[in-house]
Amino acid sequence: MGLTARDVMSTDVTTIREDESVEELIHLFRVSHFTGVPVVNAAGKAVGVVSETDILRALAYTISPPTSGEQPTAEEQRKQGRDKSATSRLLRPKELRTPKRIHEVTEALLRRKVHDLMTPVVVSCPADAPLADVCETMAWKHVHRVVVLDEQGRVVGLISALDAVQRFGEELRSQEA
Repeated sequence: MGLTARDVMSTDVTTIREDESVEELIHLFRVSHFTGVPVVNAAGKAVGVVSETDILRALAYTISPPTSGEQPTAEEQRKQGRDKSATSRLLRPKELRTPKRIHEVTEALLRRKVHDLMTPVVVSCPADAPLADVCETMAWKHVHRVVVLDEQGRVVGLISALDAVQRFGEELRSQEA
């Protein structure tokens, strides 16, 4: 039998609850050096993922909103599974001309909840999924991590692209020996 998600996944997974603040999320990224984590609800069920990019996107759109036509419609965002509610209430640029206003907007963003920024789609697999299928999913969906879930939808592991590449490197080295 070939490699499975269980053979490669990290089991010491850091998650964040959807009701935590963006400020707490930034602190988590700072101390953990992770760039993205699964988001869970109060019951521990995976409900999304959030990354540094989500924070940067929300900050950029808040401070300097796109001009008309640059932001996808809500329908397009839903189709992409990336309905970013933090970017849906953008302020007009003229309202952000003072440092005081920029500070106020940034502070408001820090108080928002992770749920507002997360991608509400969890690219996941069970622990017994073939690793080849997991890698194919990563490539086709253009994601850097796949969340491993148990039968109840709780996070039991995480596979990053780096995890998969390292394991394949080990397998190739062992075949050469």
